[in-house]
Amino acid sequence: MRTHRWTTLGGVAAMLLTTIAPLTLLTTSAAATAAPPATSAACPRDAEDTGPATCLLRAGTGGGDQPLPRVTAGRGPLTAGDLQEAYRLPADWLGGGQSVAVVTPYDNPAAGDELAEYREANGMPPCDADFPCFKKINQRGGDTPPAPSPAWAVHSSVGLQLAAAACPNCKLLLVQADDPSLASMAAAVDQAAAQGATAVVPMWGVTEYDGQNALAAHFDHAPTTVVAPSGQGFNNGGRQILPTAYPSVIAVGGTQLYRDPATTRGWNESVWRDTASGCSMYVTRPAWQPAGACGSRRTVADVAAVGSADTPVQVYSTSLGGWGTAAGTPVAAAFIAGVYGLAGTDSVTPAGKRLYASAQYLNDITAGSNGACGGGKICTAARGYDGPSGMGTPNGTGAF
Repeated sequence: MRTHRWTTLGGVAAMLLTTIAPLTLLTTSAAATAAPPATSAACPRDAEDTGPATCLLRAGTGGGDQPLPRVTAGRGPLTAGDLQEAYRLPADWLGGGQSVAVVTPYDNPAAGDELAEYREANGMPPCDADFPCFKKINQRGGDTPPAPSPAWAVHSSVGLQLAAAACPNCKLLLVQADDPSLASMAAAVDQAAAQGATAVVPMWGVTEYDGQNALAAHFDHAPTTVVAPSGQGFNNGGRQILPTAYPSVIAVGGTQLYRDPATTRGWNESVWRDTASGCSMYVTRPAWQPAGACGSRRTVADVAAVGSADTPVQVYSTSLGGWGTAAGTPVAAAFIAGVYGLAGTDSVTPAGKRLYASAQYLNDITAGSNGACGGGKICTAARGYDGPSGMGTPNGTGAF
């Protein structure tokens, strides 16, 4: 197995492409003493670009051609090293031979170059002839990309980089769907599984609808684990997003994470106020999920990781003008996909069943909420399982 040590490397060159929705700019010098750069929805402005999709990613500019300053205390843009430390991931030693697939709609021509910048700045080995760790295909497995969409491009940038943050030794596969429809997402996930991916993460969602179960089998590929973002906001209307609500998919919520020397862990983590949770309208609760406020229906989420706009992660994207920040449950989902790659579990036992039986390998999140539900676990953090953070956040790879 190939292993690598972490180092701290310098700056990178950036290109500017201003097609994402307007984002708040914070200069590098100001970032050293101010709060993290503000994030805005990183979603297409044109309804034709969005189609049936639910865009969940937030992003902000700030660094240009230099990574944002690392924050050693309190809140700030989180680096790959920060995330590995916070979640106790043995990233130096594991992940060799595993692959993580990121699924996004449309083409991002700069995805490989952006990943290279992120890897260099975070001390990861380059994807080169000695370590061919990046590949890009379409939903049919071919090399011809779909039409480009700068408005969606940042999704692939964030997905690849967060998966690499959790598993630097994993190979990364970008599967680009024809469009943001659930059918195209399903075809891309099928292709990722056929390519042998250890874990697959679609970076967007589609609202639940009557008849959705016709596509459920496309997201069930054990031993490949499919993970997906839980969404945004407490949902008491009964509709979650897909593929998250499918029982074969690991639903990932978002947390707020920052350094706190007053805690034993050294980090403070709580439910992100904008993460999603709730009951599926159409999906029956899987046997491995405990009964609760949703009764016989599937509850979202299963697990969580950082996703708060108040404690964003650092990313590199030409759509952001270089270095910037990202937040939202797609950030958390891509990172968890990387954790599955790092763990490298080859088991036909449902990933959800393994997860719910492994509470000792998770950080139980007991603070925060994403809505008002009378103090119930469906929207409020509590000991054991709760809707916003599921069973908790990674504490090593034992649960994965």
